Amino acid sequence: MATGLLLLAAPAQAASQTEAAGGEPAKPTVSAAEIEANNAAVWASLPPNVTMTVVGKMPKLQGPIDHYTQDGPTVTTGVTPLAVSTIPYSFTFDGVWSLDGRDFKSTKTTFCKDIEATWDYPEESWHQFKVSLSAGGTITVPTDGVTRTWCWSSVPTNTTMHFHYYSTNNSGGDIAKASGSGSVHY
Repeated sequence: MATGLLLLAAPAQAASQTEAAGGEPAKPTVSAAEIEANNAAVWASLPPNVTMTVVGKMPKLQGPIDHYTQDGPTVTTGVTPLAVSTIPYSFTFDGVWSLDGRDFKSTKTTFCKDIEATWDYPEESWHQFKVSLSAGGTITVPTDGVTRTWCWSSVPTNTTMHFHYYSTNNSGGDIAKASGSGSVHY
């Protein structure tokens, strides 16, 4: 009898790893080895004025938060976005494959960006998610859901700039869309 119970338990356990509540596919879990490989690849590709630190989990977003969607307007909670903003600010994004973030000005020559991202649907390895700063420096953001902090140095002060979020190798209807969240701070 115990053998029969074990045989019945195994398929139910396997199904819970591939399906979330409601029968929808669950997001695949990322192994520690994959996270380490992602970190190594990012460190090797960083521009000279950018550093990266692995944070793990995103702290709770606070204050004004921009909500970016690919085909919709940017919605900001907490303030009315009438003028160029300053640092700090937080953001979320959904379904993004090519989008500019908010315009902002920095009063310091170094600032940092926390960000975590995942693909909206499992995507093939030829896609990458990138974030570029209009004042220089593009980073590759692993889509493993792990929060990392990137710090840009030697950026101009009191200059309007923005981040551009985009996925690479989109062609023939194969468009990789990412979602995530983060903050920009000193």
